[in-house]
Amino acid sequence: MTVHQTAPIDLYFWPTPNGWKASIMLEELEVPYRLNLVNIGKGEQFAPDFLAISPNNRMPAILDPEGPDGDPISVFESGAILQYLGRKFGKFYPQDERRRVEVEEWLMWQMGGFGPMLGQSHHFRQYAPEKVPYAIERYDNEVQRRLWRPQPQA
Repeated sequence: MTVHQTAPIDLYFWPTPNGWKASIMLEELEVPYRLNLVNIGKGEQFAPDFLAISPNNRMPAILDPEGPDGDPISVFESGAILQYLGRKFGKFYPQDERRRVEVEEWLMWQMGGFGPMLGQSHHFRQYAPEKVPYAIERYDNEVQRRLWRPQPQA
């Protein structure tokens, strides 16, 4: 199924790992889109206009003016955006059930496991006001485990 997008999709974005997922997908699909920066450092994700699109105030979000049945639709959360765009444009999201299940398994693995562990590791290494060795070691080990690398023996 080939869908022709005439109006640009609005991408509400800040350069976070999740924000990049949606922008990369739009680029790979070669879909017209308009970038709307939402500066999370200034709290712009709490603005009422943005909350109408992303009620959990998180990046990224899209507003597709040519959604289902031609009516606009907003989609928030990177995984939901990837699934929506993949289904709509018929790329990167197989119709064959076995292949689609495999794509969804890896997507959920990344969203629920790998991505959050990287985020926690980075937080405790870079941003935590107090260095907590236990937290740094725990999340570093989880990142390594998810990369299928042997963990150091105690």
